[in-house]
Amino acid sequence: MSSPLQQYAELLLDWNRRVNLTGARTLDQVQAQIADADSLLAASWTRINRVIDIGSGGGLPAIPLALGRPDIQFTLVEANARKSAFLEHVAGTLGLRNVTILAGRAEEFGRQPALREQFDRAISRAAARPAVLLELALPFVTPGGDLIAQVRPFDPHLLDHAARRLGGGPPRLLWPLAGGSALLVIAKLAPTPNEFPRRVGLPNRKPLA
Repeated sequence: MSSPLQQYAELLLDWNRRVNLTGARTLDQVQAQIADADSLLAASWTRINRVIDIGSGGGLPAIPLALGRPDIQFTLVEANARKSAFLEHVAGTLGLRNVTILAGRAEEFGRQPALREQFDRAISRAAARPAVLLELALPFVTPGGDLIAQVRPFDPHLLDHAARRLGGGPPRLLWPLAGGSALLVIAKLAPTPNEFPRRVGLPNRKPLA
């Protein structure tokens, strides 16, 4: 019997023929992306109980992490209905009791009291440009938590101003990953001002940095 990670890889590849979930086109490419997601497990997970994945798409990095850490609750935010349907299918097929799917926009969910600043960590994989991602993700994170995102390498100092406005600390890039990507890490130091996130679409059109 194949492992849950192998089942996930096969589901992702199968659905990707009908729904654009990932740029990977072969099982080896999908497994390489899963290995990148697993690299986040090298981060400290002490006192991490609730994690939110922004723009989950095909479930990377959240699904591999949820399989590796069944003791942690993962909430996956995805605006695309077909991608959300895939995530629901995966969670049901793999019996992931620690996964919840939210179908909708992060800008709207980030203003809901039940979700705002309720998570110890936000994660993401190339869901948006870094400056946009900060505004979508940090409102969900409680002070004392953090954001860890897989991004293309860039100068993290360009995000200093945006991070401060959103309650974050100095952005850092860590641990180069396969394929030339890196991990963006930002600690949440203070509550996010109530004006953020701005209305749907505005963070993307007018990033804070």
